[in-house]
Amino acid sequence: MRVIIIGAGKIGFIIAKILVEENYDVVVIEKLEERANTLQEYLDVEVIVGNGVKTSILEEAGIREAGLLVAVTESDETNLIACMLAKNFGVAKTIAKVKNPEYILENKKDREMFPGIDYMINPKLVTAKEIAKLIDIPEALDVAYYAEGKIQFLELKIPAEAPVANQQIKELKFDFPFLIAAIVREEELIIPRGDDFVYPQDIIFVLAKTVDMLRVERFLGTKREKAERVMILGGGYTGFQLAKILENRRYAVKIIEKDYHRCVKIAKELERTMVLNGDATDINFLKNEDTGNADVFVCLTDDDKLNLLVSLIVKNLGVKRTIAQVGRSDYITLMENVGIDVGVSPRTLTANRILRFIYQKNKVLSVTLLGNEEAEMTELLISESSPVVNRKLKDLNFPKGSLIGSIYRRNEVIIPKGNDVLLPGDSVTIFALPEVANIALKYITG
Repeated sequence: MRVIIIGAGKIGFIIAKILVEENYDVVVIEKLEERANTLQEYLDVEVIVGNGVKTSILEEAGIREAGLLVAVTESDETNLIACMLAKNFGVAKTIAKVKNPEYILENKKDREMFPGIDYMINPKLVTAKEIAKLIDIPEALDVAYYAEGKIQFLELKIPAEAPVANQQIKELKFDFPFLIAAIVREEELIIPRGDDFVYPQDIIFVLAKTVDMLRVERFLGTKREKAERVMILGGGYTGFQLAKILENRRYAVKIIEKDYHRCVKIAKELERTMVLNGDATDINFLKNEDTGNADVFVCLTDDDKLNLLVSLIVKNLGVKRTIAQVGRSDYITLMENVGIDVGVSPRTLTANRILRFIYQKNKVLSVTLLGNEEAEMTELLISESSPVVNRKLKDLNFPKGSLIGSIYRRNEVIIPKGNDVLLPGDSVTIFALPEVANIALKYITG
């Protein structure tokens, strides 16, 4: 299928990269020549320099043969118009990224105002929802769900005092099945085998049944202490939406916002959140607001440096956990290395959501980028024609750097072992390093 992507920024780059690996015919339209050249340097895609709402440019990109158009430029209006034009050309599915919350369509009547747009996504709202997941499981660096929510996938750091520290994986015996899919050690990601050890300060990707995960975490030595008090820096749309979600979940929430008029506005719309007008770099202000006793402090300004600075300040004051929004995803590892607990990239989160929408009603159910795009988790259906059907996992020549993490069969979750067999209709998750993800997928699907 031909896919046209308008906008070669970070979101467009990620989507193009994944879809090319899945053998889609991808064409990218980008207005800025420098950005277009950068994309062409790294990806084997056709790139057209031009305006994505000009019919001549769309015609050049092959719009009449396209089955999908994804518009992810920095201009909401460009994205919306491009999608509506694509529908007029007969494109089956269209996706638009929008930043303006007024464009977020809550009901069918609103959606009729923008005919031709199948999916509209707001990065700020996506970020708020994903951060809320992290606050619900505050010990996790990342959280994902599969198999209709019955499988949970967490990124965790192994504490120094953990009972599993310095043990071989094959020695870890527990009543509930789980899988350590990967280990990040000294910035290197390892797909472990039974002889590999788990060491203190390792970051592990662990997969288990959602109902069992709490017990698995205790076994691994991580403690799930429920957060109650949350402070948010930044009263913009992301901070406001996060506060609304947390209010509904009965957290005690405070928002710090420097703009007085914005404080007044959001204070009227929030029910139980305390809105504070102040400067988060003022240590006396933070002390007076008892910041050190917060369970989680979330920095959501558009300034990466400010988010880093305030995160370090509040950590020094005693905050248990810090989460910082990061505009540039390549800064995430750096920020986490200097003491920030979790860095969150709205662009990567948005790309993940768009990929999920693209893959729905397909053999590939979803693709999730994990860590700092260091690995991929793909959820897919096993068909009757798959070359792996009715074969034991131990007999499969699965590519090095990948593994099957779970099997979902008739409402039953299986954390597989070597003797398990894949059957038609199974939903499986495949954990893989980016360089072998496509090879692993082809091995499964044929």
